[in-house]
Parts: sequence; structure tokens; C-alpha cells
Amino acid sequence: MKKQILKAIGGASLAIMILAVFAQVSVSAQDNDNELLRNENRGNEQRLVGSWNVQVTIRDCQSNTEIASFPAMNTYNQGGTTQQTAPPEPGATALPGHGVWSHQNGRHYSGAIQFFSLNPTFGRVIVRSTISLGRDGNSYTSTDTAEVLDANGSLIFRACSTSTATRFE
Repeated sequence: MKKQILKAIGGASLAIMILAVFAQVSVSAQDNDNELLRNENRGNEQRLVGSWNVQVTIRDCQSNTEIASFPAMNTYNQGGTTQQTAPPEPGATALPGHGVWSHQNGRHYSGAIQFFSLNPTFGRVIVRSTISLGRDGNSYTSTDTAEVLDANGSLIFRACSTSTATRFE
């Protein structure tokens, strides 16, 4: 029983770390709405392309209470692929995440990233994000949900996070 509780705590920590990695950035305002319209009309799907400094905040899915926060870096590539890296928990090995993203409409995007775990209890974590690009195109916020799966692909638990990001230049 004690071993199962320790495994569950370890899994929750891993999910929190993964969600934090996928957190995304706060929205900035732009003074000129006409400039915003011109930017949106010439290819919103490309506005997310680039590297972003992200601050991930792991939250209780029910109460939205903050549990932990950490930095990460997400890179969105032209063509709809993405990579993500975050510092590992103490004593853990961090593996990069790989995934996909797509433009939904306006300044809204969706994304999914998958991480594999070196922990024998957990096979992988999949984080799905809803991203809102700031008016200036240099910041974003996201709401994220992580599914922690065992080695057979069965769901162990879900975790939640929010993120704020700024474009890395």
C-alpha cells in the first residue's frame, strides 16, 4: 500500500512537471487595432512560429489552486510541429517533448506534446493545450491538460496547468 502511494505521488509530480513545461504566456495589448487586423489577415498560422520562454503553473483541476510553477521553453515550427524542454525535478532526468500545433481561428491555437518517462510506472505523458496569442504577437497564455499513462497506455491520472509565455528573441 505504501509503495502504491509513493508511486502515485511520483506520478503526480511527473505530471505536474510536464504540465508546467507546457504552460504558456500572458497576453499583451496592442494599441493599434488596425495593425492587429492586418497582422491577423496575413497568416495567423505563422504567428506562433518561434521559440518561447514559458512559465508553467500546475493547478488543482477542481479548485484551480496553484500547486507549483516552473520555467520551460517551447518551440513552434513552421508546418505544425513543436518541441518543449523544461528543467527536471531534483534527481530526475528530463526528456524533451515533441508534438504538433495548429491554428484554430483569430489568435487561437491548439497543441499537443508527448513526453516519455524514465519512471517504470509511467510510460508517457500527453499534454493538450489551448493557446491564446497576445495582440502584439509576442506573448501568449494557455490552458493545459495532461494525461499520465502507464507503459500499456492506460490512463493513470489527469493533471491541469496554465502557462504564460513571451517570445524568445
